[in-house]
Amino acid sequence: MKRFSMDELIQFGVAFMTTRGVPQYHASYVARIIVETEAFRQSTHGLVQYQVIRANLGTVIDPVAEPKIISDRGSTALLDGERCLGNLAMKSAKEHAVNKAREQGVSFVTVRNTEWIGALGMHLASIAQEGLLAQAWAQSSACEDCAPYGGIDPRFSTNPVALAFPTEGYPVVADFSTATMSMGAAHTLIKKGQKTSTPRFLDKTGAPRDNASVMEDRGTLMFLGGDVEGYKGFALSLFNEALTALAGGSANNPQAPSHQSFALMVLDPSAFAGSGYFLEEMKRFLEHVKSSRLRPGFDEIRLPGERGFAALEDCRINGIPLDDDKLQMLRKIADDNGIEPLG
Repeated sequence: MKRFSMDELIQFGVAFMTTRGVPQYHASYVARIIVETEAFRQSTHGLVQYQVIRANLGTVIDPVAEPKIISDRGSTALLDGERCLGNLAMKSAKEHAVNKAREQGVSFVTVRNTEWIGALGMHLASIAQEGLLAQAWAQSSACEDCAPYGGIDPRFSTNPVALAFPTEGYPVVADFSTATMSMGAAHTLIKKGQKTSTPRFLDKTGAPRDNASVMEDRGTLMFLGGDVEGYKGFALSLFNEALTALAGGSANNPQAPSHQSFALMVLDPSAFAGSGYFLEEMKRFLEHVKSSRLRPGFDEIRLPGERGFAALEDCRINGIPLDDDKLQMLRKIADDNGIEPLG
């Protein structure tokens, strides 16, 4: 593993994207989110975004496009991504949602027709750091990842959900798929030839398997809850698709153009019991949670996001460790776009 500073990796992304026509101010924002995601222990959704952007800029992704407001009413808004970079669509949605929540107490913003927005949780962290609660749902229109509970044929993407709320320290940030794992995690297992401790996949006959390689032969991911309680993840994923239709996007349809849609809700505690009360009560409650006796094999009770924020702080000081595969990917991007390679 070699370590590279976060600034170096951000500047690499800016150089690559501006070479391909993305305005400097947009490239800077997108690169920072991508690098922070990598540092936050979300490596399946971090620097790999550079590779996806490289493949799609100028075709699927319009490098100069910006989200368009379709509807703006009270505490709600609808945006069309206009095939812009997904992170820019989320940036615009966050700005609208935070402003509306400050005014109305609650906001709900939906976005259709954008591209991959990476890890949802990283986008919500900054909202929670402003003292607000946030929830996000994301869907991909043409992915064939998950079969309906009780079925064999894929009808869903992995449809992730993220939740975040402020505390006196780092916010709590949860980011998870409505499937047993993200497709990025499944691809990593396939590449490494690793199996899961319990069956998390279905092969093409519908039989539960612990080997992600079945995904390469018409297999699917199970929903959150697995073979026994996958109906729970199935229900969450159905709601995710409903939110897509709410925004005027395409619910799962392999015949439709491949785009992402997402929905973002923000709550301001000052409009309810008050920010001071919220923080004090959550402090008491989280101390209560962490006071539980530990199960054998566990050294502490960690809240969602704790390890990620610790990793992010370490990377700010010591740089981000990159394996040979990531370095090779970045070298290819540099070669293909005529920019200076890392190091």
